Amino acid sequence: MKDSITWDSDQGCFLRVVVKPKSREENLVAEIEQKWIVINLKSAAREGKANTELVKRLSKLLGRSSSEILLVRGHRSREKILQIFGMSAGEVLSIVKSVHKQ
Repeated sequence: MKDSITWDSDQGCFLRVVVKPKSREENLVAEIEQKWIVINLKSAAREGKANTELVKRLSKLLGRSSSEILLVRGHRSREKILQIFGMSAGEVLSIVKSVHKQ
């Protein structure tokens, strides 16, 4: 596993995030740290609701379908790794940074 926010794979890239469930913040991207992106979620971390919201909101942000974003690690943790199919690490990071500046 890499030690950065995003890294490329054969089929797309991976993205490392830390989620904040039950957040009152409106912005999806709370912070961009050295090793991960902090993501605000409105859903509670119960019964997979926060994970579902994470995939749904990232798919909208990145212009991908939900089926092109796969949670590969961290199903029961705030620290998660997602695989995003069909996009490079640079493309994903560029979009996330542009949203964070707003």
